[in-house]
Parts: sequence; C-alpha cells; structure tokens
Amino acid sequence: MKRIRLLVLAGALAAALPFGMTAVGATGSSSSYVSINDRADYDFIGTNLDVGLKVTCKDSTGFGTVTVTVNQAPPATPYPVGYGSGPQSVVCDGRSHSVAVTIVGAGFDGGRATATAALLTPTNSHGKKTVTEPVTIVAV
Repeated sequence: MKRIRLLVLAGALAAALPFGMTAVGATGSSSSYVSINDRADYDFIGTNLDVGLKVTCKDSTGFGTVTVTVNQAPPATPYPVGYGSGPQSVVCDGRSHSVAVTIVGAGFDGGRATATAALLTPTNSHGKKTVTEPVTIVAV
C-alpha cells in the first residue's frame, strides 16, 4: 500500500514539474500582494460565487494564476457544508490589478464564509502569497 501511495505521489510530481509552477506560501517577498474583498455574491441557487481580489505580483513572464477556495459552514448555510473553488489568470507586471474569480461549488447561502486565495507563479518569480480572510456572501 505504501508503494502505491509513493508511486502516485511521484507520478503527480513528475506531471507537475514540466509546467514550472510552484505553490505559493505566506512567506513570499513583499513584491506580491493579494487581498480578498469582504463581500462575495452568489448568482444561481447557491452554486456560483463571484469573489473580487486585488493582486500585485511581478514576474519576468508577466503572468500568474490565483485560485480561490471558499468554505461555508452552518449556521450560515442550511447544508452540511458549502464549498467551491476556481482559478483565474492574473497579470504580474508589478502593478495592482482588480481580479474577479468565479467559484463553482455547492451549498452556499447568504452569510459568513472563509475564502483563501493562493497566488501561483512561474518558478522564476520574485514574489508569492497565500491569504485567508472572512467574507460575507450576499445575493445579487
């Protein structure tokens, strides 16, 4: 069983390495910045959320990716859990950009939730960032 787990892990690592992307951590340099707007809105019976961000990053390739994950627990949702995530490409030119990310998930309702934004950049990046902040989900 351990060999199978190790083989799966090695295969996943081998598949990810050619893309040259690195997961980011909270210990990134000051050239990257991510903030999550304090409100997110849901569009369609609690399955689609729109989350706004402010993102600043600098990279020689000029691009990166931010992935946002939202979790919501009772009593804010009548379901056992509300969960979803979604990616969005971002410009990494050293300037601040507004970014909108659409989350596809299930079980969301109006109320408090927690959002995590993880900025992914190519390996030659000068900055990385992951943040987790509370958000309020509102109907539009």
